Amino acid sequence: MTKLLIVEDNDFERNALQNYMDWDILGIRQVETAFNGLDGLEKAKTLMPDIIISDVKMPGMSGIEMAKNILSFCPDVKFIFSSGHEEVSLLQEAMEVRALSYLFKPLKQEELIAVIKKTTSILVDEKLTNIENNKIIEQFKNNLHYLQSKFLEELIGSGKSSNDTKSLFVQANDLKLRMIGMYRLALIEFGFGVDTDIFQNSDLLNVILYKLESICSNQNVILIKYSGNGIIVLLHTLVRGNEEGARIIDAIKTEIETLSKENNYNYIIGVSDVFANIEELNIAYKQSRFATSRKIELGYGHIVFYSECKEADSVLLETEQRDIKATILQMVDMACEGEMGEGEINKLLYLIRMDPNKKMDSIQSLFIFLFSNLSMQMAGRGENFGKIAEEEIDIFRNIINSKTIPDIMLYTSKILKSVSSYMGRKKLNKDDYIVNEILHILNHEYQKPITLTYLSDRVYLSPNYLRIVFKQKMKISIQEYLTNLRMCKAKELLTQTRYKVHEIGEMVGYENSTYFNIVFKNYIKMTPGDYRNRFTK
Repeated sequence: MTKLLIVEDNDFERNALQNYMDWDILGIRQVETAFNGLDGLEKAKTLMPDIIISDVKMPGMSGIEMAKNILSFCPDVKFIFSSGHEEVSLLQEAMEVRALSYLFKPLKQEELIAVIKKTTSILVDEKLTNIENNKIIEQFKNNLHYLQSKFLEELIGSGKSSNDTKSLFVQANDLKLRMIGMYRLALIEFGFGVDTDIFQNSDLLNVILYKLESICSNQNVILIKYSGNGIIVLLHTLVRGNEEGARIIDAIKTEIETLSKENNYNYIIGVSDVFANIEELNIAYKQSRFATSRKIELGYGHIVFYSECKEADSVLLETEQRDIKATILQMVDMACEGEMGEGEINKLLYLIRMDPNKKMDSIQSLFIFLFSNLSMQMAGRGENFGKIAEEEIDIFRNIINSKTIPDIMLYTSKILKSVSSYMGRKKLNKDDYIVNEILHILNHEYQKPITLTYLSDRVYLSPNYLRIVFKQKMKISIQEYLTNLRMCKAKELLTQTRYKVHEIGEMVGYENSTYFNIVFKNYIKMTPGDYRNRFTK
């Protein structure tokens, strides 16, 4: 909403400016007045105007002096000065406060309208630029954290050979990760119970992450949501035996303990040894996972250090059933994000073949687990899994009827790729979907008092982003589209019905009949009455 402040010591000129101009058509939604420079300064503090039209010479405080004071707390305001004096010194002073225009009295309506249009256009450009800059900064921050997490997930999950060290350091440096020094990895494993809802668990994990971020705001700590129901805390220090890391782990345990009592979940924290090489993070992860497996003996609610495990030196950390389930949950997430590839499917196949206890019925159970989670995730996103792939009952029947691992993998690959392809296309066409949704609302609700805020709330976007997306796709603003639509509907009603003009105005969204007449004449170049008389058969 553009706000205007008129500062003029002449009562007649001030009132004429406020009431004679149709500010609403020019995009000005709020107009206030002040009777001199001092009054203008006080009014500006309250109003925080976007545009100020001010006389230059006024008693008490000049317009120039007032402008200098206002710029100290309202730096983006645009000044338009008016004066009956053609003095070069006044023009120079106006330039010092970055005045957009200097008009000579008596003011001409056409000249003032042109200046206001230019000023509002500059304001819109500045606001859009600020929005785009903020979006770029925010997107960079979000993408950076995502890329950091993906880089570390791959490193932790797969491990790298020493031959990759140089490449890893280059990647880490590009992602602003400090990779020189000592590392310790803590894995927080949660137990939510077999009857809990997977979506509630995911939401709760996000809440826990949010809480832990306040504790781990230190740049030497990185948090990663990992392996279904787990959170990894990566602690980095330049020296061995750093007390800060121990303090952070204790603080994390205290916070998780408090949250567990409020939300009824279990937890255990496994902590690895200290490592000096980046490529050893995979070993650190395996150590912390082994430490969390002690919950069978110790129960939940403990911090377990790998170094304290009696059998730590002799244990070989083999792939276990939960490795496969973690991979399955990761595959489900990737399919729902439209990012599923052959690599993930091959990884699952490898894990299944390496499982020493593999039996066909247990393998079938794993794939039923996969598709059950996939179906729930799709439902949570408002998608019908059966329409995208196959009905669940048919999928389960095919899985049970599969006799070999290649058969079940081939069938699963087909379904996952179908879902991933669909979700990927939908993600790419998100803006088209939004615009179509807005068009549907406008075409069916044009008779209501529609605002940009109302539309943005309907599609869960900010008003400014919605305006930009619609204009890019339609080559016309939302307001222009809505006005054109209303005018078309009004023309139909004028020629095909006997409703009165003011009734037709209300039927197409204009409660004020005078405003309806003005808009109609502006668009159609004749009044509603003239249009009816000329085109009614």
